[in-house]
Amino acid sequence: MKIPRPIRILGWVVFPIALFIALLWGWYMIAADYGYDMVAGTYVYRGTDGSSTLVLRKDRSFVQERIRAGKSEYRNGTWSRVGEGGILLSKEFLEIGNTQPRPEGEAYGEIRKSFLELIPYLVLGTDRDNGRTFRRQFFHSATLERQ
Repeated sequence: MKIPRPIRILGWVVFPIALFIALLWGWYMIAADYGYDMVAGTYVYRGTDGSSTLVLRKDRSFVQERIRAGKSEYRNGTWSRVGEGGILLSKEFLEIGNTQPRPEGEAYGEIRKSFLELIPYLVLGTDRDNGRTFRRQFFHSATLERQ
């Protein structure tokens, strides 16, 4: 059975538009997601003042390893989201550099996204441009996650 020419032309016009809309919708669903599942993961900071690995778990707990002057410290705590991109780390969080805790002892940060708003990273402190940046790490050590 031969498909009529107007229907074929309509298909060649409608299909790319529908595909573009589907891709745009899929991108938006990821880019706009700041939920616990999207934010959970392993984040790494490396700077002149030391390094730190932070594992945010989906159950809203975290484990952190901080290395300063060759010494490793480990801490466990909790985390929660505030607003769209804000994040609070409990007072157990080990400070990095000049990040000052809030009066309640919690560390405040903000989840931002890079690469087309798809890959989350964490900026600690209230200064969004100069805060300590924890980059998302996709391949991580299972040792820290078991802490």
